[in-house]
Amino acid sequence: MRSIARWVVSRLRRYRPDRNPLRRRSDRIEAALVVAALAAVLLAAWPAALIARTVYDGGVRAERVGPGARQLVEATVIEEASAVPANGRGLLGASSVRWTLPGGEVREGMVPVALLLRDGPANARLWVDAQGRPATAPPQRTETVTRAWLAAFGVVSAAAVLAWAGFALGRHRLDRRRYREWEAAWAAADRRWRRHHI
Repeated sequence: MRSIARWVVSRLRRYRPDRNPLRRRSDRIEAALVVAALAAVLLAAWPAALIARTVYDGGVRAERVGPGARQLVEATVIEEASAVPANGRGLLGASSVRWTLPGGEVREGMVPVALLLRDGPANARLWVDAQGRPATAPPQRTETVTRAWLAAFGVVSAAAVLAWAGFALGRHRLDRRRYREWEAAWAAADRRWRRHHI
């Protein structure tokens, strides 16, 4: 823990604004890049909150059950699961099922086993959409909250990665410039102090 604290203190000393005569212009530019990177990450909190709110609201809408949304209906399994091609990539189990819509209409078709909530060997329940087609179950509140948090984390993480990449690129260019200045200073010192042999 102390090593982390020392590292943080050393970074703060390195990038703090002061009137140190040994601090070069490139050092001040690097400190400004650090401030800009931190500001970009902090400013990403607002878009992250907006996106999280949008994802959350969409999840809450998807959770709703009622007219015009997904509904849970009773179903009867006519024939047990059989293998049917799924997008040409492997096999997916599907059962022949009959279900009754809230309006009284009876439908029948092949339904993936994963969509059936079994109550017994022949009885099941099935989520259907507004058109009466089999649908996935609506998300739970914990899933909605988790997706919202992950969306916010993704935005802040992307901002942090971009800020770090921008800082790293800027520092790389500054380092190249410092090395050129350092070599020029050594060359000037070499010319000034070299002993000439005759």
